[in-house]
Amino acid sequence: MHVTLLTPDSSYNQFRDVWEARIAMYAQLLAPHGITLEPVAWPNARPVRPAWAQLAWGYHLQPARWETLLAAWPDDVPLLNAPGLLRWNSDKRYLDDLQAAGVPVVPTRFVGLANDAELAAARAAFGADELVVKPRISASASYTSRVGPADPAPNLADAMIQPFMPAVLDQGELSIFFFAGAPAHAVRKVAAPGDFRVQREYGGAFTLVEPSDEEMQLARAAIAASPEPPFYARVDMVPDSDGRPRVMELELIEPDLYLDLAPDRGAGFAALLAERLRQG
Repeated sequence: MHVTLLTPDSSYNQFRDVWEARIAMYAQLLAPHGITLEPVAWPNARPVRPAWAQLAWGYHLQPARWETLLAAWPDDVPLLNAPGLLRWNSDKRYLDDLQAAGVPVVPTRFVGLANDAELAAARAAFGADELVVKPRISASASYTSRVGPADPAPNLADAMIQPFMPAVLDQGELSIFFFAGAPAHAVRKVAAPGDFRVQREYGGAFTLVEPSDEEMQLARAAIAASPEPPFYARVDMVPDSDGRPRVMELELIEPDLYLDLAPDRGAGFAALLAERLRQG
């Protein structure tokens, strides 16, 4: 058996050491199951059986090309998370769908241009002076900015605006992972001093934790609100001003599953993937 891992375009060098290390880790995990890993840059991907999976980086930099790839993907060539699910998850407007399904999310306004007028409207709607602005299609905190009341508007096109959640500075974000519909592990991510971005690439500290019942219930609700069940998922959440968790992101494309922090170091994920591939 073999599995094709969709990797960045050859021109995508941001965090190259990170994603190359993840490729090596997945190859090592799958080898005991008799599975070879074939890394392929996703812009050059061609749907070929017998087995495919996806953990794509860099799609947010070429969203039209990514959309075209997924729209043309044939039904008889499996992706771990189905093409339609990936298309839905590529644009963070999916947060509106989660909210419509009754899932508590971080309040979000989607705008054509994050200018002074839109930021003022967002501050009034959220009752918050500090905001976070980022692209609707984004990853790895790309073009994400924290905007105070005296800061200039980023004038970012096709943007989303959210209130800055102060809890991210001390309590951090919580990520809960699900593999094949079952909860796997949870990681708390706290930003480095002086920063608000929790990614390891920016110095964030990651710790394996046990989520509360309320946090687990929220994660399950977010998964259930997806258009179809994902094979793997990450639910990011942060406490609001009342201490209640709210979903920041439901990530169904993200290639870093934090398997290095999982109690089994990813052995369970590899076994589930092997079983999935055998099923065809």
